[in-house]
Amino acid sequence: MNLARTLIFGFPLLIAALAWWSAAEAKRSHAHGKDGIVVMLAQNAPALNPFLPATEVERQITDLVHAPLLRIDEKGALQPALADLWRWSHDVTCWFADEAAAKSAQELLQAQIGETNRWAEWHLNTAQVRANILLLSFGETATTGVRHALDVIAGQQPQPVAFWRVERATPLQGDWDRFIAASPQAKQIHRVWFDGANACEFVVAGPAQRVLDELRGALNAGAAQPCALTLLGEAGALVEPVLDLDIRPGRSWHDGTPVAAEDARATLEFLRTRDWPLTVHEVLRQIQLMEAQNDGGRLHVTFRKRYGPALAALTDLPILPAVWLRAQSRTVEPDFVNAAPPGAGSHRIVARDARSLILEPVEDGRDAPRFLFSFAVSPLMTQIGTRTRTVDLIWPATAADDAPLEQLRFTPPRQRLVVLWNTRQPVLKNTRFREALALAVDPGALIHSLPGRLGHADASLFAPNLWYSTRAERLPFDLEKARQILFEEGWPQDVEGVARSVDQSFRFTLLVPEGDALHRRAAEMLVAQWRKLGAVVTLEHVPDSATLARRLQDRRFDAVLLDQRFETSWDQSPWWHSVQDKPGGTNFCGIADPQIDLQLQALASEFDPAHVPERVRGLEARLLPLHPMLTLFTTHDEAAVVAPVAHPPPAAPATAWTLRMLAVPARSAPAAPGIDLKLRSPE
Repeated sequence: MNLARTLIFGFPLLIAALAWWSAAEAKRSHAHGKDGIVVMLAQNAPALNPFLPATEVERQITDLVHAPLLRIDEKGALQPALADLWRWSHDVTCWFADEAAAKSAQELLQAQIGETNRWAEWHLNTAQVRANILLLSFGETATTGVRHALDVIAGQQPQPVAFWRVERATPLQGDWDRFIAASPQAKQIHRVWFDGANACEFVVAGPAQRVLDELRGALNAGAAQPCALTLLGEAGALVEPVLDLDIRPGRSWHDGTPVAAEDARATLEFLRTRDWPLTVHEVLRQIQLMEAQNDGGRLHVTFRKRYGPALAALTDLPILPAVWLRAQSRTVEPDFVNAAPPGAGSHRIVARDARSLILEPVEDGRDAPRFLFSFAVSPLMTQIGTRTRTVDLIWPATAADDAPLEQLRFTPPRQRLVVLWNTRQPVLKNTRFREALALAVDPGALIHSLPGRLGHADASLFAPNLWYSTRAERLPFDLEKARQILFEEGWPQDVEGVARSVDQSFRFTLLVPEGDALHRRAAEMLVAQWRKLGAVVTLEHVPDSATLARRLQDRRFDAVLLDQRFETSWDQSPWWHSVQDKPGGTNFCGIADPQIDLQLQALASEFDPAHVPERVRGLEARLLPLHPMLTLFTTHDEAAVVAPVAHPPPAAPATAWTLRMLAVPARSAPAAPGIDLKLRSPE
């Protein structure tokens, strides 16, 4: 009897208590009226590492708290953030035998400012002498003016510049530092850049033989194997691309201190020392020097080579305070939980514990909401929140079960599933066969049958939400046309439905990463669809990412199912340039086309974002007909809107929704559909 009475009276009390808790949590966020958004999440509280978000939720929360130098907005346009102006230029360094020769060269250039003002024609801004060095600054990314200026001073005999690389089987740093400190000849060495522990590249100004002999002797002393010195090239001067980013005045960290260029420099330097899987890794490798200029108002970045995509790669990269980064450099791993850095984003953290997080807008008077995030919320609590209308968003939407939902919101695609072909495989080397395999895949059937929120993927090499993406259409599903291609190529089907030539059948193996249910089921469906074409495909599951990487680098695969992470950089050379078509290289498909190589080089050297779309169209017009990969579908998170929330997203593609669209009202967000005019290359 007592047990029955407890059940009868206790269960309603439990429900009431849970409802009270849900209402109390909502009240925490709605403390200032109807300006709060309550978000329930099944996941545990995130660490909020802005550089390595573990989930889409964490990515979007850190996007509210932290700010980048530049941002890609919801329309795919490049917009200012902490930086409000950028410009590309060239710095040229010339070495002379002595200071007198350097000053004579400077005077020759100053004489060019006459009536015709050739400096303006060459885009030459300054010519400064420091000891025996002449430093020239050009406000143009083209090198035509550089050549004209060097022709003028050629009579002063600037010293030749040689680019060298040294490699050794053991780490170099210690012996290198001792040589630089001890050798009188080391002053000829400049621009040292370590490529890992066992190799570095450097510049030698002037006669190089003596300094190279001394260096070789110092590095070989006591070494089991001699070092290898390789000449990479020679020039009359050192020409280096420079990116200047002007910090927007008035921007402050959430603790009230002003944002400065040193914060951006310290952030990039911090990331260079971390072995993290960052999309910005290649850009960080190409940086030669960084310094804060203009009383902390400008970040001056010198690159080792022409690398136009650096600008795009730096977009959406959070910037952290230099003071916090220096403090964290003394620890093995930065503490983003107990010693979280102040941000410079639209919202600040006002309360945080293991179960909840509260963000409030930084600027008073703006029509922006507060956020309360509740973590590790049970399905029962989620149902109570939805039915009592005390929650606004449920993430992921599947946690809402059968609650009354007004609308689902889908996040932008961060990656897509693709099949990468080995174009050297005996069957798959035929371009028409790769086309037939693409035609035989029904992506709609995959999307409707597989778990999760999946979206249609186009065939473009680039993310669909960027200003330069072509959104090239993938081949439509057409099984009969696919079969016709095989027939025309002399591969009709036998009595068992297998396509055959005179001496072999249409067979290959598909590598599949183990442990991912989506990959496994997608691979099984692909095998079934290709079987209807007449292809017999064997699945081989790869146990871990290290094994998969070795198989790809050694080209020991026919085809592989991969998640392709979208990036903002427009440099595609690592994946398709023939120089990477070798063991250990990253051109896994084996594409080797001289015309594509030239287009890739031109694209990687393009500094002006406005010119990138045209170059991308040219590259894809040549590369996509080769069918090097098959795009399947994009993957998305989905959040459920339980009640009308403040500032709902404007009419836009479903895949464009982010928390930022709720946090920053559309009427105050940048509305330009293209590149913001404040971000421009010099004329």
